[in-house]
Amino acid sequence: MAEVQANSESSKHTHPNYMAVFIALIILTAIEVIIAQAGLPHKAMVIALVALALVKAGLVAQYFMHLKYDAKFLSIIAYVPLIVAGILITFLSLEWAFQPHWLF
Repeated sequence: MAEVQANSESSKHTHPNYMAVFIALIILTAIEVIIAQAGLPHKAMVIALVALALVKAGLVAQYFMHLKYDAKFLSIIAYVPLIVAGILITFLSLEWAFQPHWLF
């Protein structure tokens, strides 16, 4: 019986401040818009935008999908495809950036 109480007490967590996460997402979106309009070189802009998109996806996964409070295995299941997708998108964008544009 003591084990059941210990497990239920350790599984309790405080609810995150959803408005703070929402404001962080708005700020990251504003940074993305500024980067897109800043006139950076294409490669640097793509890498920065993909990195910010991955950070935003991580915030959504952690707080709105409640992965921060779940088992680590569930977080691994969610984050590994996110990281692989980010790597693939980055390399695909870089490959497109280095191709001659007269091919398209």
